[in-house]
Amino acid sequence: MTTYEITSRHLASQPTAVVRGGMPVAELGEWLADSYRGVQEHLDRIGMHPSGPPFARYTFLGEDVAVEAGFPVASEIAGNGRVEPSALPGGPAAVTTHLGRYEDLEAAYDAVHDWLDTQGYTPAGPHWEVYFTDPNAEPDPAHWRTDIVAPYSAP
Repeated sequence: MTTYEITSRHLASQPTAVVRGGMPVAELGEWLADSYRGVQEHLDRIGMHPSGPPFARYTFLGEDVAVEAGFPVASEIAGNGRVEPSALPGGPAAVTTHLGRYEDLEAAYDAVHDWLDTQGYTPAGPHWEVYFTDPNAEPDPAHWRTDIVAPYSAP
């Protein structure tokens, strides 16, 4: 069993370029890959580069998920109808790192939720995942690094 170290960070608000969607969880992987390509193509067209790795911000709704996926950027972008400007919120957040398959992320989420409960903190909005490893470039999931970021409010 993996032990997760949870850290509390105070995050600055971060402008992002995203695609938004809603779908059954089973369709998420293909949708994410297409969305990241679309955002990268739009950024290339407007002469902007991502300022960090791709992320996806989730709201789970039973078997479905509402998701916002894209990249952090240095400043707000103009949208194109599919790609839109957004922002990751600033404020306190619990953060942990998961090494391994995406299918095993649940243990990292459990550790974050347990930590929030122990500290007496309340989740404050949707969490997000930051993907540091491209599975196409690194086929061994043992080397995949994903950060879980869960904003919270303190009592």
